[in-house]
Amino acid sequence: MNQEIYPINPIGTQYADIVLPAATWGEENFTRCNGERRIRLYQKFYDPPGEAKPDWQIVAILAKKMGFEGYDWKDSNDVFEESCRFSRGARTDYNALRVIAKRKGMKAHDLLKTYGTQGLQCPLLLDGDTIVETKRLHDFNRKLPATGPEGASVVNKALTAFKTHTGKLNFIKTPWNIWSDFYDYVKPREGELWIANGRINEVWQSGFDDIERRPYIIQRWPFNFLEIHPDDASALAIETGDLVRVESQRVPVQKDFNMGVKSDDMWFSGLMKRGHITLSSGQFTAVAIITSGTKKGVVYTNHLDKTQPVNALAPRVPDPLTMNYRFKMTV
Repeated sequence: MNQEIYPINPIGTQYADIVLPAATWGEENFTRCNGERRIRLYQKFYDPPGEAKPDWQIVAILAKKMGFEGYDWKDSNDVFEESCRFSRGARTDYNALRVIAKRKGMKAHDLLKTYGTQGLQCPLLLDGDTIVETKRLHDFNRKLPATGPEGASVVNKALTAFKTHTGKLNFIKTPWNIWSDFYDYVKPREGELWIANGRINEVWQSGFDDIERRPYIIQRWPFNFLEIHPDDASALAIETGDLVRVESQRVPVQKDFNMGVKSDDMWFSGLMKRGHITLSSGQFTAVAIITSGTKKGVVYTNHLDKTQPVNALAPRVPDPLTMNYRFKMTV
């Protein structure tokens, strides 16, 4: 089953038995809380195409088909007000919106709308009929009511302290040997360069429609590029506009998982020793751009060019703690 706002190849066009067309932002009222804990209302301005439905409707339909109760939402505001209650005590507690909206006889969405594009910074507390925002967490100077939280408010310890036994922040030194053997292997050897990769300023994320549905981005970046420091370019006799091939003959690939009992069993050197790592090769082609904005010994390329992908050179060995792939450590 695949739920998307448009068909994605191959998961939605070849593999999925059922495709659920979803509405996207602007096609339904919805709320979002960003990285600074600021909650805002994103208003609907266009009807979803065809049979596309908002996520909450799709969830409700599936849940009812499966026999679950409690999915009788009438609109997205019902979903939001239910989520308000479950946000209590969290770093993004916005339940005060629901409480004040109910007192005023209005929907929580409509109340949030009055705060415009600024929204409200969570967690939110009540002070009578006033919603109190939290500009900063872990604020040792913040004075909370001596009588405790009012009404439906919940005081999170993070308002005035860190979640440690002392309330102070703990900086924990992590043993470098967990990663040092992998770093020692992948770091540049003689004649090699670090390959950094990242966004170009028009592109957001790989799962968005920045590339597939926005031809003007492709027109600006019709081919992948490689930014090179002048000293490195001179040593390699490369000039701006040259078509260069970037290649590695030692791309490590973890072919299976080790059921070890010791910590170093999951370290790169342990995986290599036990035969869990195989070496592959990869390459991509890019247009050279000579610039002093790139550090010597490091080249930079677009991380989302689908015709000449830098991930062809990325090590396919997940981090031993997070199990995320290390796309930024490429040579």
